[in-house]
Amino acid sequence: MDIEIGKKIADTVCEAWNTLDGSLFEPILRDDFEYISVWVLETMEGKDKYLEYIKVKFESLKKGNNPVVAEILYQEIIGKYVVVLNQGGSYAALEPTIQDDKLKSLWMRPVEMTLPAVFTSKKPDYLEKPKKEKQEAEYEKFSRRFLEALMAKDFSLVEELLADDVIQILYDSKEFVGKYEVISYWDGWLERWNEPAEATKYEVKHCKYYNREVLSIQPFGSKNLYQMARIENGKVQQLILCPNPLQNAMIRYWDLDHSPLLFKDLTVMPHKMGKDLDPRPYRIPCMRCGCKSEKLQLYEYTHDAGPLGYKGELSVCTNCMEAVEFLPTVLIRY
Repeated sequence: MDIEIGKKIADTVCEAWNTLDGSLFEPILRDDFEYISVWVLETMEGKDKYLEYIKVKFESLKKGNNPVVAEILYQEIIGKYVVVLNQGGSYAALEPTIQDDKLKSLWMRPVEMTLPAVFTSKKPDYLEKPKKEKQEAEYEKFSRRFLEALMAKDFSLVEELLADDVIQILYDSKEFVGKYEVISYWDGWLERWNEPAEATKYEVKHCKYYNREVLSIQPFGSKNLYQMARIENGKVQQLILCPNPLQNAMIRYWDLDHSPLLFKDLTVMPHKMGKDLDPRPYRIPCMRCGCKSEKLQLYEYTHDAGPLGYKGELSVCTNCMEAVEFLPTVLIRY
């Protein structure tokens, strides 16, 4: 986005709020404009819908006795001009996203909250259902083939499905790169666990968190593990062996068999994004685009789930604008 165009549009938004003149928005909005607020669950879609909304909003402010003062602020962390609204000492920021020299979206958020990009409730094209169904079949095929390889102690059964530079991640520990390094690790696994048919239970299960089949591994007397894959162009690009659930057993939270956090809802109060954290290696990568965990945005995050709350670490993929992993570390009782 051209910084001068961004400033010009932010100036117009600022003027509209200071004069309570909604007509100033008309020439700067795209027809597919979106208005997003951390305090509202639904995204408002469409230029005409927003123009009607802001007209009513401004009329209400004109009749009230709690005026709003707007000013421009450049936030260097995101490289954008935002409009800061001050209403009786309560502050909020309007962050613009520009496309084709017009306003594509406005995100209303706390001034101190910043993310690398404004999110929307729309899914990328590659997540549309027809392709997703094909991918689901690929994941089931690979998981069942991997189970057969373990039971037969013959990894030639899966070798053709692995990319040459496939990465096997061991959660929070290490990684192996290349199909032969990966096969070597699993050969060693079989030696360590001796008779898998008797000492370890293997089962192909549906992982609701990523809506795909995974291989469940239950070593005798040990924690359940999931071997999850990411497939691209017919080849397995990444594998991660991780515990299920990820968190300590004392923290009763949903696991990988339940639906994930929805990114568009993450910043809706009473949920709370906290400070940025240093990214962690060898954690779950984005299973959509493959972005490794050390390149994801990691935040301190508090999740309110009714009588209980959970505080922990939340990783977000800024390519897909999706939550990747929430690892709760503290159980909060309200």
